[in-house]
Amino acid sequence: MLCAHKLIDDSDETTVHMVTDGFEVGMYGETPGILPLTMWPLARPHWLSETGFKHPEEGDTAIRSSWMKKSMAISLATRGAHFHTGTRTCTNNRDERSLALSYPGSKTGTTISYDHIVEKDARDLPSWNGAIVTELPSWSCVSGKRPDGTFEVWWQGEDHPISPLQVMQWRGLDPTTALESHASLADAKLANIKNERLRT
Repeated sequence: MLCAHKLIDDSDETTVHMVTDGFEVGMYGETPGILPLTMWPLARPHWLSETGFKHPEEGDTAIRSSWMKKSMAISLATRGAHFHTGTRTCTNNRDERSLALSYPGSKTGTTISYDHIVEKDARDLPSWNGAIVTELPSWSCVSGKRPDGTFEVWWQGEDHPISPLQVMQWRGLDPTTALESHASLADAKLANIKNERLRT
C-alpha cells in the first residue's frame, strides 16, 4: 500500500486496484511492527486515515502493523483506490493487459485493465513465531513496546510465552527490519514502474 500511495502522490489521475483473496485489509495476518530507530514516521500524514491507528509516542518501539495497514487502506479508498477483496485471479492476459477476477457469492467475476502489476513478495523465507504479551519472556526474543503498553515479541524455536494475548506467525528475514524492508520494497517497485513507463 505504500507503493499505491506513492503512485497517487505522483499523479492524482492514477487509478489503483488492490486485489486480495482476504476479505478484510489489515485485520488478519499480523506482521512485525518493530520500529527502526530512524524510521518513524513511516507514512506521510495523508496516507493514514484520521481514525483506526494509534501513533507511537516517546518510549514506544513498536506499532500494531495490521492497524497501520487498515488505516492506510481506508485512506487509499478515500483517494479513489478500488479494493477487490475475497477475489481470485483467474487469468492474466499480458497481451491485452487485463486481469479476470472471480468473486465469491452472487457476483461471479469482473475484468480490469492495467498498465502495471505490483505483486507481493512471494519468496520462501524463514518462519518466525510471534505473540502479544503484557510481560516480556525470560528467553531471548525480538521485542518492541506498543502504544497500548503491550509488548510484541518474535522468536524462532520451541519456546512459548505464558498466557499471550495473541499468537502470530510470519515469514521474513528479520522482524527488526520488516517495516524498513517494506518501505524499501515499495520504493523499488515504484522505480520499476517508472522504468517501464520510460521504455514504452
